[in-house]
Amino acid sequence: MAAKKYYVVWTGQQPGIYTTWAEAERQVKGFAGAKYKSFPNLPAAEAAYANKPSASIGAPSTKKVSTKKTATSSSSTVDLSADISIFCDGACDPNPGQAGTGIAIYKKDQVNQLWYGLYNPAGTNNTAELLGLHHSLLFAQEAIENNHSVIIYCDSKYSIDCVTKWAKGWKAKGWKKAGGEIKNLEIIKAAHALYLEIARKVEVKHVKGHAGVEGNELADRMSVVAIERQEKDLSRYMDGLSVEELLGLARG
Repeated sequence: MAAKKYYVVWTGQQPGIYTTWAEAERQVKGFAGAKYKSFPNLPAAEAAYANKPSASIGAPSTKKVSTKKTATSSSSTVDLSADISIFCDGACDPNPGQAGTGIAIYKKDQVNQLWYGLYNPAGTNNTAELLGLHHSLLFAQEAIENNHSVIIYCDSKYSIDCVTKWAKGWKAKGWKKAGGEIKNLEIIKAAHALYLEIARKVEVKHVKGHAGVEGNELADRMSVVAIERQEKDLSRYMDGLSVEELLGLARG
């Protein structure tokens, strides 16, 4: 039997301490700027309730995660020296079919937040990846406003090129291309507009998928969680699992 946990909601519909995630989720789901965290016992939750986190990115982590100094494998290494590193991924099973998006946010070299959602019962892998990049840019915008340096890592070269390269030419031609329809246009438009706002202050880099890069692997697992839970909103992952346990979850 899983250990009982307590959920503190500092900012939400009704701040307080809740004994189930279902109750806590009702207070924070869809609430802009919601701040919350899980605790292993009531005394810890009560002590924490009086101390509200100062910011959503960089606030105390809701997860029991390991403090690895690098995210590496024999074939891939990423730089986690930026204040905030954001990894995004998408999954679809089959393709097209049920799609979901996952995001892992690192503060320096430690996992700080995990997000999952944007479920689409009739989506595609490209749509899920683009949504991940778009929402990563939203997180990056917030971090930049707080004077943080930011790098976004995405394993979809298609998504990166759509948003950071091809969209400029498509826009100049009235959002048209010689080859015909621009698929996922509305997501691309929104993501490109946001990218232009912060392009000078954010790096968007390609990372090889399923190559053992911890942040990419965690984002992948979150995209599968999104499909399993059919979560249409982008939700903070609150389950108390270690990084090793998370990496043991189903892959996308």
